[in-house]
Amino acid sequence: KMNIHAGLKTCALTNNWIDDAFESAPEKTNQLYSSYFDVVLESCKLGIRKPNPEIYRIACKRLEVEPHEAVFLDDLGQNLKPARAMGITTILVRDPGAAVRELEQVLGFSCHCEEHLHYDDGAREQHPKSTL
Repeated sequence: KMNIHAGLKTCALTNNWIDDAFESAPEKTNQLYSSYFDVVLESCKLGIRKPNPEIYRIACKRLEVEPHEAVFLDDLGQNLKPARAMGITTILVRDPGAAVRELEQVLGFSCHCEEHLHYDDGAREQHPKSTL
């Protein structure tokens, strides 16, 4: 797991789907993400997707935090609005390095996240280095 600071919990909140051609894909995704995150929430298993506010409530509940204690990063502004309305601090990810710096400002300390991530040029996705 990415231990960016003692006492912080992390959650991967993903809008994914079950594709008949790749039935095991959600399980593989969960296994991969669960090695990096304390909680993994997949829309295909929950039956709701971002930006439905309920998915953010579930994330906070599973993390055992109040919304005002949470920070949510996403690359789509439409996913941030309902989280922000609930009191969650939000960060729009356009440039991963800038998002990490903004997260560090919110947290008040360096989380050294960049050393754990690889960024694909032009891609929306960020991958832990060991998954490439």
